[in-house]
Amino acid sequence: MTIVKPIQIQVANDVLEAWNNLGVVTRAEQLKSAAEKFSGATRSMALWQLDNAIHEIGEALVLPGPTGESNVLSTHGRGPFLITAQEDQADSNLQTALVGQTFAALVAGNPVVTVGPEGQAIMDALAPFVPEGVIQNVARSAEDSLIEALDLAGIATVCDSDHAQVLYQRLANKTGLLCQLVEENDAQTLPVISAPHYILRFVTEKTVSTNTTAIGGNATLLELGSKAE
Repeated sequence: MTIVKPIQIQVANDVLEAWNNLGVVTRAEQLKSAAEKFSGATRSMALWQLDNAIHEIGEALVLPGPTGESNVLSTHGRGPFLITAQEDQADSNLQTALVGQTFAALVAGNPVVTVGPEGQAIMDALAPFVPEGVIQNVARSAEDSLIEALDLAGIATVCDSDHAQVLYQRLANKTGLLCQLVEENDAQTLPVISAPHYILRFVTEKTVSTNTTAIGGNATLLELGSKAE
């Protein structure tokens, strides 16, 4: 059976590289203007996600080079993320949760697809400040087709533990890209979304190793090291 890729996933993949290559700091600067469109706790959540991303993943790390090479560790977006919530979620804090998910995914370098009227409101606020296609919205009726998309990199959702278990099972049975589930089970206090390490759920790591020694230098250093022991 031929699986048709949702148009939203195609669009997201088309803008992924350019959005990801802007870097964390530049994306945060663009998104900060969008954060000002919200108010109260929702605005605070958006700004916190941006500040936290700069602190946690804003700079590449230079790692030790045991044999003289240069190793640089950086983070990159995983790919298209679906931002959603369990359909019967009606908590007054839901908008703050959805905004937190959206800003974390975007500042990490991922394009996002939101769902339903709540997602449309978030998209409307963000769209003027990001390149076209970086954020999209679908009707609730189209959510299942997005979940089954082979190129979907992750789902960030607000749901109870039973609903999360169902989603885990669906994703485990999928083929294609390994799809991450990033769930928040407490829409009132948001312990997951407000944790500093939350941003790490939306990135993948990349290490670039550059040989800075002369030809054969690494082998010589290894040999010297073995003799020292």
